[in-house]
Amino acid sequence: MAKSLAPKKAAAKSSQPVSTTLVPIEAPPPRRGLIARLGLVGLEALEPVVIASLATRSPLLLIGAHGSAKSLLLERVAEALDLRWRHYNAALVNFDDLVGYPLPDEHGRLRFIETPASVWGAQAVFIDEISRARLDVQNRLFPIIHERRVQGIALNDLEHRWAAMNPPSVDEDDTSPYLGSQPLDVALADRFAMQAVMPDWRSFGEAQQEAVIRAHAAVPDPLAGALWTAAIARTREVLPIVEAQWAASIARYVRILSALLAETGSQLSARRAGMLARNLAAIHAARLSDNAEATIDDSAWIATLNSMPFAACGQKLDGSRLLASHRESWRLAAVSPDDPMGRILAERDPIARVRLALAATGLPDGELTTIVTDALHGAPDGARHALAEWLFESSAISRLSVVASDAVAEIYRDVACVQEVSEQVQPNGLRHRIWKTLQYRLGSEPASPQGERRANLMTALFAANRLGTQDDVDAVLQRYSATQARLSEALA
Repeated sequence: MAKSLAPKKAAAKSSQPVSTTLVPIEAPPPRRGLIARLGLVGLEALEPVVIASLATRSPLLLIGAHGSAKSLLLERVAEALDLRWRHYNAALVNFDDLVGYPLPDEHGRLRFIETPASVWGAQAVFIDEISRARLDVQNRLFPIIHERRVQGIALNDLEHRWAAMNPPSVDEDDTSPYLGSQPLDVALADRFAMQAVMPDWRSFGEAQQEAVIRAHAAVPDPLAGALWTAAIARTREVLPIVEAQWAASIARYVRILSALLAETGSQLSARRAGMLARNLAAIHAARLSDNAEATIDDSAWIATLNSMPFAACGQKLDGSRLLASHRESWRLAAVSPDDPMGRILAERDPIARVRLALAATGLPDGELTTIVTDALHGAPDGARHALAEWLFESSAISRLSVVASDAVAEIYRDVACVQEVSEQVQPNGLRHRIWKTLQYRLGSEPASPQGERRANLMTALFAANRLGTQDDVDAVLQRYSATQARLSEALA
């Protein structure tokens, strides 16, 4: 099967959150290969995701190529659990197929004549090819998935909502062969708590590939239903224990991960953040029900990998960046809130991080040097210059290493020293327009020591060709002034 990006267990043990005292969990009976018992090969990685979805009755979306066993997996799960279920092709279904034929009763109220295919009485609904549904059909499917209602009428028997789709075509240059598969509406995608990408069978080992080729001969184990039922029940038993043990650490992890993803342009809604936290607890419970040695950070990675809504919406997310964000988030979530570094490391803003570090008692100078150095590299022009100015003119610089102090002084020089520029620029060219904008902005200020420093800074950045557009002039000046104000508050 496809290689897992999960962190190695050896590394995981060094960063386990310390939010609560662990409650011993009784070792579960052995349970191996539940999906394999359905006659399917190479899908072991999806097992905790599917079990968690069933245990929590959370909507599940499978995304994958044609022939990757999306439909077959859900069909065999439904059959093993003996569920009353309906299978709809969203590209072909009409609303009457879902609800039956509408007729007014003797009181003039609308009622529906049920058919064997209508949704009434179903315990599970599987909506295949959901990305090929017309927008009006998507809108009618929305309340079924989100509210378990149709036409305002509660579907009291419905527990499980499943869907499947091919990877959507993103743009005209997309090489995806699924041109009819469109990105899901963001709101609809956000209703599927768990969203798993099916593995490519070509990544399987030779034995597994040959087993896939012979899959027509594979039949489900007669005991599969009982084993799946037991696994779901065991997961529901363990879930409250997991939530009691890890709620605080999971919340910190999701908060930090959301902030890191936002920095890369991938925004998580508040609903999605809550779903991720619940998925993490459920997936860890599912893994513990099979293996008492399962680690929470591995469960966090599995939950993150199978909870992101971006693939369904046609948004690309770099897998290596996601893994790096996960590891950093778990490292920061693992720091005890009582540790002076806990709040500092969890703060994403570099200027605020330096302020917290300077205010912390007992923080070693080496740690402070690292935080300051990271802030100087991470803060944009204007902000980092205001920070260097503040550090240089306060006693804080005495706590930094020689190398860090030199770096502060180098940046401070741009602010404190008069800059000279000698350059020939083409009239009305970009450099000329930037220079004219500089002259106008700085010339409109009254003469003052602070105005001179702003002029020094902007001249130095112009000479270093760090102002790419006229808008950069205002952006740098605004960041410089705003950061100065924030740092002045820290001294007050």
